[in-house]
Amino acid sequence: MTRRNQSSRFWQELVFFWKRLARRSSRKESPSVLYGVSRPEHQAAHGWDRDGFLPLPNGTPFEMLRLYRLLRDEIPDVSDAVWTWKRLCHAGYETHFEGPAAEAAAAAAHAFEARVHVTNGGVTGLLDIFYASLFTYGAAGLEIIPGQERAGIYDVVPVDIWTVRFRHRNGRIEACQVYDGETILLPEDRFLYVGLDRDGTNPYGRSMLRSLPVTVQMQQRLLCDMAQATHNAGWNKLHVRYAAEDRQPDETQEAYEARMRANLERLRELLQGTKIDQNLVTFDNVAVSVLGGNQQNLLFYDNHKAVEEQVITGMHMMPVLMGRNYGSTETYGTAQFEVVNRQVETVNRRVGKLLERLYNLELSLCGMDARTTVRMKSNRTVDVLKEANARNQEIAGTLRLLEAGVIDLAEAKRVSERM
Repeated sequence: MTRRNQSSRFWQELVFFWKRLARRSSRKESPSVLYGVSRPEHQAAHGWDRDGFLPLPNGTPFEMLRLYRLLRDEIPDVSDAVWTWKRLCHAGYETHFEGPAAEAAAAAAHAFEARVHVTNGGVTGLLDIFYASLFTYGAAGLEIIPGQERAGIYDVVPVDIWTVRFRHRNGRIEACQVYDGETILLPEDRFLYVGLDRDGTNPYGRSMLRSLPVTVQMQQRLLCDMAQATHNAGWNKLHVRYAAEDRQPDETQEAYEARMRANLERLRELLQGTKIDQNLVTFDNVAVSVLGGNQQNLLFYDNHKAVEEQVITGMHMMPVLMGRNYGSTETYGTAQFEVVNRQVETVNRRVGKLLERLYNLELSLCGMDARTTVRMKSNRTVDVLKEANARNQEIAGTLRLLEAGVIDLAEAKRVSERM
């Protein structure tokens, strides 16, 4: 390459360098924090306060959380549904440990279970409170209390979820607790929160009781009216009609009216003193008839059942689990129970992940090289024999695939664990 060509290439590269430097200087500085283009739901709400608490979904007032607990404690159908959901999900769990220190981790986990929430039933009692909150408020929370020098978890306590609020600070969502007018910041690394049916970016869970206040009001009003009407219609009434005599020629109008009132009062006294086995004997100007004697049934039950079905639907329950079965076959009830079990498994997946986080944190603080896997137990099917036969067929199919070389032994073990 000649000297002239080298000089020309040098000037070309120099011009290209200055142009690239000019383009860089014209650009804006890259932000240190990256933000998405979309905006959270609460920022688009009218009157959103950046430093205040984030609202519940659809602007629901926080006082509704107190109402949810009142509905759970006072309304039989709602209480039954929460009770049923809690016990369907609270079927127990199994822990599996992997790693070099798996045996020591199992012993540490047993010690952890005996230490946590010991005065109120241990982990079992803690989960009972957790599920009750989850199906009442649509959310549940736990606070981890570390031990001295963070050598392990000292305790895990439930958080009253109706006092929990969320707010935005420094581009993050932080949880607070409102207690006696004081706002207490909950530690992010030690506060565990599970919200059901969250809407978009709203951090709060959505209670299934939110759809019930109007229906429950109708139900209780109908029950009150039914009680009054049933009490009134519980006994047949005697209707006594008194045909007034003609006025005497020398009797004034005032005296005639007084005599008729006296006759009616005398009839009332006689009827009030009549015993059950006594008969009435009157002149032909007194007629006695029975009111409601041909009444066979009332429509209150059908009306109440229609409202009751709305409560069952709002609680995501199946009628068969609340003592109502509108089908005549066993298959109808079995199908409902299978659907409920699918919902239970969905909820328990999140609870299982939360328990794994607790156990793994305990093992990490104890310095153990092991990991925990939690498997939530499911409810047995209605037909145990059918379930056992299906499992045998699945195991036989897995063994045939293993013998044919389609899957290896590790895959066969994983398939059997999922059964």
